[in-house]
Amino acid sequence: MEITLFEEYLNCILDDYKTLNSGELANYIPELAKVDPELFGIAIVTVDGHVYQAGDTRHNFTIQSISKPFVYGIALDDNGVDEVIKKIDVEPSGEAFNSISLEPGTGRPRNAMINAGAIATTGLVAGDNSDIKINRILKKFGEYAGHELSVDMSVYKSESATGHRNKAISYLLRNSQIIERDPEPVLDTYFKQCSILVNCRDLALMAATLANNGVNPITGIRTLSEKYVPKVLSVMTSCGMYDYSGAWLFNIGMPAKSGVGGGVLAVLPGQIGLAVFSPKLDLHGNSVRGLAACAKISNDFGFHMLRISTISNTSIIRNSYNASQMRSKCIRRFDQLRVLDEEGKKIHIFELSGSLTFVSAEIISNEVLSLMKYTDYFIFDFLRISSIDQAGFEIISELMEKLISILKKVIFTSIQDKYGLLKELRTVLNESDNCKFRTFKNIDLALEHCEEEILYKCGMHEDMISVSFKDQDLCRDLEQEEIDFLESFLKFSEYKNGEFIIEQGDDADSIYFILSGQVNVDLSETEHFNQRIAVLNPGTAFGELAMIDGGKRSATVIADSDVKCAALNFYELEKDGSEMSKQVTLKLTRNIAKILSDRLRRTNEIVKSLS
Repeated sequence: MEITLFEEYLNCILDDYKTLNSGELANYIPELAKVDPELFGIAIVTVDGHVYQAGDTRHNFTIQSISKPFVYGIALDDNGVDEVIKKIDVEPSGEAFNSISLEPGTGRPRNAMINAGAIATTGLVAGDNSDIKINRILKKFGEYAGHELSVDMSVYKSESATGHRNKAISYLLRNSQIIERDPEPVLDTYFKQCSILVNCRDLALMAATLANNGVNPITGIRTLSEKYVPKVLSVMTSCGMYDYSGAWLFNIGMPAKSGVGGGVLAVLPGQIGLAVFSPKLDLHGNSVRGLAACAKISNDFGFHMLRISTISNTSIIRNSYNASQMRSKCIRRFDQLRVLDEEGKKIHIFELSGSLTFVSAEIISNEVLSLMKYTDYFIFDFLRISSIDQAGFEIISELMEKLISILKKVIFTSIQDKYGLLKELRTVLNESDNCKFRTFKNIDLALEHCEEEILYKCGMHEDMISVSFKDQDLCRDLEQEEIDFLESFLKFSEYKNGEFIIEQGDDADSIYFILSGQVNVDLSETEHFNQRIAVLNPGTAFGELAMIDGGKRSATVIADSDVKCAALNFYELEKDGSEMSKQVTLKLTRNIAKILSDRLRRTNEIVKSLS
């Protein structure tokens, strides 16, 4: 499977932090002391189901305390908020995970993330005995992870044999009626839930399920009631990292939970689930490499949840198409159109919309990477982009660097008013002379530019310099004597760049054949605003509709360069009255109909492809 740009970034983090060797294994649980200390994996799952991973993400380890927020969610689903709050508070303890932190008078644990609160939480899971409780927990955890999970019995037995402090806590909870029955089955369930086997990818998907409002983004299964998701995330935010929770929130800023098995799980609501696995722990019981990797990722991409940012819009790509489906307004000859029908697939346009965040930028990146093999030109339209955050910018700039490095042409449209973004892109891409990427006012101008380059590469550029009268599209199928006859009616004229050739509303009496140069066809919408509706090149004609309906000029035509035209007055041709006149008039009319028919068919194809 091809490694994505973001996975390349994750691999760089692995390389940077694999030499970070401080910390110790959780040797107070004998089985955990046997784990390979060099294992290291990172996984991220987005709320639209994309998975990014690097390192030892498929190595199984025990979930340990990371089970706590998920069991807390089960307790909320089984009992409701009020009943759970009666037994377990939601205040940070500021103490270690195994502290006996109970409320004076009531014996209520400070929160569900310390061991006392977690044991009480397990007691609230529906079920009359340990087997029923653990089976319910395993079923629910399996929905989070997307597959069936199991208990590592050797770790379970090791924890049971050495968990004397947890046994003492359970009896204190029984003494305060927080646990209302024999605490042994509850404690047994707790040891088993901590011994559930997961891998780094599983944890990232479990975190992404919380980020996705309780719905697994890959399977679509709802695992936690929507109303309880904020409750779980709130407790994770304030209490999930024990006596390191404040520093974690300050530096990294995501709801999180760690486990002494070496896992760290973090949630960025609405965007991603992040998990890191590395067994060596610091004095707080948190993975040393896990904390470092999470801090790096959060800081690089601005993942702090209190950073002001617009929520991700997963419909970031409003429209996506290539230039064989939608061409510029430049009206071209039939031979050029045939080339663009095939070669236009090398030009791809992305109309973007909404907020550019990590998730939405990754959607764009994945789409672009899937097209790289067949595409030479990438046009990104920013007209409807409302905002872009740090993470979105990092992903997009990395994508642009990748495209430019493999000689793809990158073009931005409607980005001129986004000065900060444009400036940063030019800085990141070392863009000083605008040669690495191009910008255009709109998609149409960008498309026209790409079409011109393709036609040039296909050897059709020289033909565009000058096209004789006999080679005009409207003169197709005319015999030489018919051409000679028509040429006797032609009036040749030249226009300077910017000069008006015809104006909207004028009387119409002639067809203009473009011999050289380029013209713009503009429609006057208001007194002060003209809309460009077409661009015409040598070999094409304008004013031909008036030959059919004899009406007024429907648009204004302006020379976009120095232009040479041949004007055919169709009234004079009709006045001639000869058989030759009637014959060539019929052929011209047929050719006009063919051209209009071809344009209509192409328009229908565009509508069909974009609908």
